[in-house]
Amino acid sequence: MIKKLSILLSVLSLFKSTFGYSCNPNTCKPPTCTCASQSPPGGIDPKDAPQFVILSYDDAVNDSTFSILKDMYKGLAHSNGCPVVATHFVQNLYTNYHQVQQLYAQGDEIALHTFGHTALASQHEINSGRTVLSTFAGIPLSDIRGFRAPFLNYTNDLIQSVQNLGLAYDSSAPTIRQDASWPYTLDNGFSDTDVDCNTTGTCGSMTNHNGLWEIPLYSFFYNDASKPPISMDPPYDNGDLMTLLKDNFNYRYNGNRQPLAIAVHAVHCNEPEAKVKLFRNFIKWCIGQKDVYFITYSQLIEYMKNPVKASDLEGHPAISCSKFGTYKVNSNTEICDGIDNNGDGNIDEGVVESCGIGNSYFATCFGCPTSEPSIDNPTPLRNGERKTIPQQGCAEGTWDPLTSNCVSVSGSTYLESIAPEKIITEENNDNPGVSVIDTSSELKPSSGALSSHTPTSLLTISIIAILIYTLLH
Repeated sequence: MIKKLSILLSVLSLFKSTFGYSCNPNTCKPPTCTCASQSPPGGIDPKDAPQFVILSYDDAVNDSTFSILKDMYKGLAHSNGCPVVATHFVQNLYTNYHQVQQLYAQGDEIALHTFGHTALASQHEINSGRTVLSTFAGIPLSDIRGFRAPFLNYTNDLIQSVQNLGLAYDSSAPTIRQDASWPYTLDNGFSDTDVDCNTTGTCGSMTNHNGLWEIPLYSFFYNDASKPPISMDPPYDNGDLMTLLKDNFNYRYNGNRQPLAIAVHAVHCNEPEAKVKLFRNFIKWCIGQKDVYFITYSQLIEYMKNPVKASDLEGHPAISCSKFGTYKVNSNTEICDGIDNNGDGNIDEGVVESCGIGNSYFATCFGCPTSEPSIDNPTPLRNGERKTIPQQGCAEGTWDPLTSNCVSVSGSTYLESIAPEKIITEENNDNPGVSVIDTSSELKPSSGALSSHTPTSLLTISIIAILIYTLLH
């Protein structure tokens, strides 16, 4: 009997491997569980869904990258006044924490990329990186929600570490098809039609991770099928990059409206220098289209949990920038919060500290450490009496590390002070977009209870069922 049971388990494993990813939307329901599907969530017709663009940067934030970020997307806003935002997967090594604080104060999301850009990092290292970011960049722990694996190299153990740490999502898996799935939870594992487990070396090793979201790293696809898809850092290619970007945007905009991902390393965005300008022009072109929004990865999850038509998005947390109402500027006092509070053109002048310890050089509002932060000692003693930000941040106002309080100051809001360039055009109102890619050969969504992926043949299922029956009898 034990031998038969062992054979049965092997057959069931074969069955799962043969059958592939399966997810029953009748039992896997938002907001706690979502099946992988090419179709927009909530049964929304693609033409009524918003088109999200998720801009992300990997690695350190420092002087060599900070100006590139500003040139690429800062100062641009949607027609609703909310700024274009990005998600930064930050490694701690070589990072200037005050610059990270400024990005966060400007509406960007800060996520994890391990402490030292380590392949297959331990859970301890990932957690230390999170602790250092919160301590020295002033990011509330509750707002550090995501992870991307260095080199996009992940294993089941690494994904388990992400789940163990209570993070909301991973985004380490490049897609292998253009009509890929919207974000989904890993209650039923990775979607094998979106991810090539042979390339990642994870075939047969990945388990389920209930409640953890996977935001696919949506690759760019060329019209020329001889060119492989690109998941990160699409090349300038003598300016042909603009064609690649627009082609992939239009494919989604006129298809199932899966998010468009622009995933880059900032240091490669000025190779050549014209590349940064090209990206900025593309971003402006995108938000000139109807129902297009640049949002953070966490905002995308908020949409997946509560999907609505684009026409009903007003006030939805997926596109809200209400946090800026709590950041007041033009006060008489400069607070060390990553914002120019007194309006003199200098951010945190006179209150931010410059630190040089060991091989680490950075600025921070939260006191220079007496020894170099490390994986084993992420929070060394700090000079002075400045306090780190509470785990949940401030419900109102901004955190003042010098007084250890959430404070509110009078004046205009941050958005009012920077007067971002709003992109409002005819296309923003009624242009449906222009399709430039032939989609006739792409896999289309199928109906049925087991998500939208191609099912295993009935013959295969029947053979396995007969084998199981024989073993048990």
